[in-house]
Amino acid sequence: MGEFEQDAPEHARPRGIEDAGSAVPGRRSATPAHPVLPSRLRAVHEASLEESRRLAVRFRALAPSFLDPAEDGTDEDEAEAELLAAALALRCTRAVAARIVRDAHRAVTELPRTLERLETGEFPAAWFERILRRTRHLTAARMEDVDAATVHWPVSLTAEQFQLRLSRLLSRLESQQESPAHMTPEGRRRVELLPTRDDGIGCLRVIGPAPEILDLARRLDAAARAVQAAQRRAFETGERIPLDPRGTAAETGKVASLALLQYDLLGGAALDTDGIPVPRPRFRLNVTVPVLTLLGGSEEPGMLEGTIPIPPAMARELAGQSTTWYRVLTDPCTGAFLPLPAERYTPTRAMLEHLRLRSSTCAVPGCTRSTSWASEADHIEEYCHEDPERGGLTELENLHLLCWQHHRAKTAGLLDPARLPCTPGLPGRTAWSIHDRVSVMVRDGTDLASPAMTRELMDSWTRYEAAREGRRRALERRKDPPPAPPPPF
Repeated sequence: MGEFEQDAPEHARPRGIEDAGSAVPGRRSATPAHPVLPSRLRAVHEASLEESRRLAVRFRALAPSFLDPAEDGTDEDEAEAELLAAALALRCTRAVAARIVRDAHRAVTELPRTLERLETGEFPAAWFERILRRTRHLTAARMEDVDAATVHWPVSLTAEQFQLRLSRLLSRLESQQESPAHMTPEGRRRVELLPTRDDGIGCLRVIGPAPEILDLARRLDAAARAVQAAQRRAFETGERIPLDPRGTAAETGKVASLALLQYDLLGGAALDTDGIPVPRPRFRLNVTVPVLTLLGGSEEPGMLEGTIPIPPAMARELAGQSTTWYRVLTDPCTGAFLPLPAERYTPTRAMLEHLRLRSSTCAVPGCTRSTSWASEADHIEEYCHEDPERGGLTELENLHLLCWQHHRAKTAGLLDPARLPCTPGLPGRTAWSIHDRVSVMVRDGTDLASPAMTRELMDSWTRYEAAREGRRRALERRKDPPPAPPPPF
């Protein structure tokens, strides 16, 4: 199947035209295999060749870490432990490591010949990674066709020519295979929260079959236009402005934009669960705001859910809208969250909130699952129900929040945390052993604003003291002027 993307055989090419890097022995090639570069750029080219070689080495080293959970006999917890170990080696999150490890497995098993070209440095690393990204939905049989084609592509191709060849190849192969259920438009229905940006902007994405998405957009647009028309009538008649939750339209005297109305309609939409009761939220939505930021004396950002920085103005606005405030105590120099007392097996609500402030994601290194939803409180040293005095007490130093999967893996013995002795006022530490293969020490999360605010206050106090001392010395000089110099004769 791959032959239609290979270079034309020598006898089929017009005379005088050759691909770079494929010259016939004994005949001079029309163009060199590699670009002719000035001396200052040769090192850059050599670095790109080395990048290809390093990528191949990484793929071969990571490929054995892939344990397919869909295969019979695969231990799911064993696969998870191997994945966490790979994440620590890669210095990335568990989710990113899962993608890299799967790509490494595919590179070794599905693109073996092109991988050999990558190992020599001949095949660009960016090309190989693009092939892996674009072919994740293809079957193993179709990947054989991809490998048979790409192994012959000359390095003299431009980036644009490579992308065109790849798109053309994939279009042909996709038409020859039946898409799995989860890759069909119907199978890809989902709503996902995208990573939050550092400027306080979030994004919720809705994916599904185009007719359904277009219909949703049409209904949302029609509803917003109807509200906009009602707002215009309200301005004309002097009635109350409808759908104006922030009072923007009433304050400015202008109807809201369609974009803002659509946003407000979605935000206020009722979620019909067909009579199914929805449990009360386990955690509150935490917005942590330094007190000096609240008072307008600092521009230190606030934090939403412990991981999302929000601008100071937004933090002050959210704080002003809240009817209930909770005090969170932190060490002023280190930012460590100060412990609260606890006395029973089941952690109190205040303890759970403290643990979530200390770690907004699952405590296992590399896991990014949020502790705001389906997390489970776990005793680091197991609680002894028969004799609680023997250890495993329900106290903050012996508790952490885990996602359900890693809680199960810890119970199975694949994850072994140990709380290390800590100094009061400093962040706590936990030593993790992952299936006796990898060991790593993880520090507790801290409030990043506290040390910065302390430094600001100390700097301000130092400047104040210096200014006061300067004024004192100036006053002393005025009270006791130096003696007049003797006459020059």
